[in-house]
Amino acid sequence: MTLKYQLRRTHPQRSRLHKRLRELEHADADAIRAYQEQRLRALVCIAARRSPFYREFFRTSGVDPRSIRTLDDLTRLPLLSRQDLAERSDDFRTLPRWLMRSARSGGTSGVPIECHRTLGSAMFEVAALERQWSWFGVSPNARRVILRGNTFATDGKRPTLTVPGARQLLVSSYHLTPDRVDVIAEDIRRFGPDVVEGWPSSIALLAALLRDRDIRIPVRAVITSSEVMAPGQRAVIARVFDAPIVDHYGQTERAAMAGVCEAGGYHVFPHYGIVELLPVPDAPDRWEIVGTSLQNKGFPLFRYRTGDEVRPATPGPCPCGRAFPLLGVVDGRVEDTFVSADGRPLPLPSSIVDDLTGLREAQIAQLRPGVFELRVVPGTGFSEARTTAHARRNIARQFGSGQELRVRVFDVLPRPASGKLKTAVVEPGSSVKPRSTTDETPLRRPTIPGQRT
Repeated sequence: MTLKYQLRRTHPQRSRLHKRLRELEHADADAIRAYQEQRLRALVCIAARRSPFYREFFRTSGVDPRSIRTLDDLTRLPLLSRQDLAERSDDFRTLPRWLMRSARSGGTSGVPIECHRTLGSAMFEVAALERQWSWFGVSPNARRVILRGNTFATDGKRPTLTVPGARQLLVSSYHLTPDRVDVIAEDIRRFGPDVVEGWPSSIALLAALLRDRDIRIPVRAVITSSEVMAPGQRAVIARVFDAPIVDHYGQTERAAMAGVCEAGGYHVFPHYGIVELLPVPDAPDRWEIVGTSLQNKGFPLFRYRTGDEVRPATPGPCPCGRAFPLLGVVDGRVEDTFVSADGRPLPLPSSIVDDLTGLREAQIAQLRPGVFELRVVPGTGFSEARTTAHARRNIARQFGSGQELRVRVFDVLPRPASGKLKTAVVEPGSSVKPRSTTDETPLRRPTIPGQRT
């Protein structure tokens, strides 16, 4: 068993967290609000003492941190943008880096960020998700087939991998092809899963391949996140796996979380974070999700603008009986699927840029199958050579050898008419002249980190 999963299963907080979440699940709205306000006061106190960003805010704004006591007081704190995190990530920390786990993301906006989380907040998130699974009869120790990218199957290796002791079978999202589907189906059946979990685009692609073979693999639930699911994807997934779809919403920033219940309502998880809905200009039926994390004391974010928009919720209480607030349809990440040089579909291609550093903006584009262009706007510490080498390693690991990449450096990335920048796009090319261009020969799997081949 890996250390990560051993900690998750044996951590002394696990049973306490599950007990607390059971209690909150049956609480009324007043009790939930009281819990949120108690957590809010504690985190504001920590941030005011230890976070350089919030120390500066309270010192210069004249706002006394002790005055932030209720949900109604939240508006006295500033709204945060993704750009704030991109420019001042370290100023939000209240603990040393080595005490936390870091995560990077290019998100849907093309602005790379780095965030940090404590072990306690990570444990709480796992417990919150396990509580949602329990609504569908899924045990925390369920056997899960996972489709979330993964780089183990490049260069002809088997497209599945069992994680010892974790009750997980990993399936490579980048090797879901007709010539491999029989092997994948055989390994899944031998594994005997309770759940299929991962990116909707990957699960739907696997489901379509299984459907074409007239193969069905019934499970207890299909757990999805990270992307918006199209109706056609939902239909083929439900048909092949004969199970309810258990979707949840979250972000790398861990500012808010929501998910579907067994009655079909899409609930905010109020124990995880506070959600405000900010009206979207010129769109009366849409609101932006603004989140305040209640669990991550090492990286407190108050009133963070996620950039994700939501539609109105169905009026009235949810038949499930929980007092958790309801959300409408969340318009989150929607991405085109790329195609490799040998014709394989490549879901969620924005993951290529998630861990690149020294950038203000980044976008990965497919010009034709197996030919990609990375477009970047330099930020603090930018190195074109380092960025190019890092991106080439990511593509070789995730997409496999034989791909082509070029890097183009801009002062500002060109926007479409909507003004919204997508992190991953499929297009025939661009007529915009960049500041500089780095052309690369077809990629081969590098043997030395950073080596050009």
